[in-house]
Amino acid sequence: MSLFRHPHLVRGIVHTHQGQFFINRGLVEMPDDVGESLGWLRVDTDEDTPAPRAETRPGEAGAQREPSFEG
Repeated sequence: MSLFRHPHLVRGIVHTHQGQFFINRGLVEMPDDVGESLGWLRVDTDEDTPAPRAETRPGEAGAQREPSFEG
């Protein structure tokens, strides 16, 4: 079993001749022969977990604001 990237779906279920497989964040864990026969790209397990990043919203500390020009 390997991890493959679905070409366009992010979430859902893929039904194949060898059963159904769940898509989560565009990734599907399935047997190698099924993923390869569909032509999907194999994903290294190190690449599929991005580094956590801090998200800021406007008005929160650290958020950049556009300068206001009053005239």
